[in-house]
Amino acid sequence: MEIDDIKKLIAFDESRTLELKKTTGELKDGMHSACAFLNTEGGWLIFGVAPKSLKIIGQEVTDKTQQEIAQALAGLEPAVDVRVAYVDVPEYPRNKVIAMHFDGWVWGERPHTFHGCPYYK
Repeated sequence: MEIDDIKKLIAFDESRTLELKKTTGELKDGMHSACAFLNTEGGWLIFGVAPKSLKIIGQEVTDKTQQEIAQALAGLEPAVDVRVAYVDVPEYPRNKVIAMHFDGWVWGERPHTFHGCPYYK
């Protein structure tokens, strides 16, 4: 995934299948949306984009950031295999956009929960 892919994804603003967060400081809210994506048609959760202006700013990603994301993903039940993409932001050389795609619900699966609560969009 490249920065141009991020620009295409965010071009039409947030929707039922796209949630934008400025930083992982909003990780818990983001995981509520991720759970909702898993229980509906799927979608993208992207950190490092200002939701109102759609400005791509990224954030500094440390080992602690990656651990927090892994712990948050572990709060989803049943467990999901999510690839987390860290995309360089050319305008901010030390920052990265964090993008995760969640597949939609499949007939016959039990609903997903985040820390025991189901979420829907």
